[in-house]
Amino acid sequence: MSLTNTRAGYGWAAILLHWISAAGVVALYLTGEAMEEAAGRPARLAAMGQHVGLGVLLITFLAARILWSASQVRPAPLEANRLMRRLADLVQFLFLAMIAVQIVSGPLVVWSNARPLDVFGWFAIASPFPVAVEWLHEGAESVHKLTANLFWPLLGLHVLGAVKHLVIDRDATLRRMLWVKRAA
Repeated sequence: MSLTNTRAGYGWAAILLHWISAAGVVALYLTGEAMEEAAGRPARLAAMGQHVGLGVLLITFLAARILWSASQVRPAPLEANRLMRRLADLVQFLFLAMIAVQIVSGPLVVWSNARPLDVFGWFAIASPFPVAVEWLHEGAESVHKLTANLFWPLLGLHVLGAVKHLVIDRDATLRRMLWVKRAA
């Protein structure tokens, strides 16, 4: 069983980082929604604390995933149709770009109010701003909310692509992101 990727498939590190990141991004989206729908300030602050803490922890996995992917060989695509392959690459790029914008804009929303990023009371990352910067806060908040709206459409396209490979193409695209193929 390989830790690293090969041209035939993904290694354990890429698979684990993908699924931890996927679960974390879904959890962040849901805690963000809970924060927006919270009734009253105490509930909103509690949901915000979960969202911020989870976001800071997830950044490490997302950064590791990006660095790991950049250092690994990419498995050969199984999609024969060039247009579908490009569409899949575009969806993946947009998904990663959305996540990157969220990673930058999320902390800026908190820091621009001159507040630290509090990670479940375990530790805090101080704001680089000694005083609140209203224009930056408003801009970062708008960008964060706007890009969050891309989450469901991009996830839907990603899942549809996986289902297409599983049901229509009947190829190993989904299988190789679920487990490592043993070397022959």
